[in-house]
Amino acid sequence: MSAAPSEPQVFFARAVIARLAVWPVLRVAVDSGWGGPESKQKRTWMAGEIIDAFGASTGAASDPDETYIEELLLQMMADEFDCMVEDYSGEDVARDIIRLREDFKSSRIEESMKHWEERERAIGGKKVEYTFTKKGDDTDWVDDDEEGSGEDGEDENEEMEDEEVPQLIEHSQKKEPVIDEDGFTLVQGKGKGQRRG
Repeated sequence: MSAAPSEPQVFFARAVIARLAVWPVLRVAVDSGWGGPESKQKRTWMAGEIIDAFGASTGAASDPDETYIEELLLQMMADEFDCMVEDYSGEDVARDIIRLREDFKSSRIEESMKHWEERERAIGGKKVEYTFTKKGDDTDWVDDDEEGSGEDGEDENEEMEDEEVPQLIEHSQKKEPVIDEDGFTLVQGKGKGQRRG
């Protein structure tokens, strides 16, 4: 019979669960049911796999690195949600999880857990907006908190070019009005030109 987890281990686990819950790509996958009716359970399972990767020890020698955690996240997204994450957000999540592990070792994990759980509560119930675009378009998943940067490149599989891929859209797309030196508001159209209003 294994010993009950320590309080810091519980805080670490809760922090990882909360960090995954605010990941926009995973939120869309869960909310849309890409993993089937067990999508929410799969998110919890993913957190468990990450936590297990670190084991119960506090030693740094056996801890996985950021690259391992990112690859694990991307593999689980592909396997469980049939979702290829190409917006580099997995790198951000992995980096945050490694920081959480460092906080666990330096006794700052409770504060970090509260931070991520507060962020999870702040977005609770809010749906992530996204649109479907053709694969190969120069667009990325975009969220108010995390922005990925895409890279242009040839698609290895020509058949995939016409496949629609969901993309997040930014919530705040309104531009501030531009006032010229005469006090007129410049009306900005969809094109490159501007005219006085």
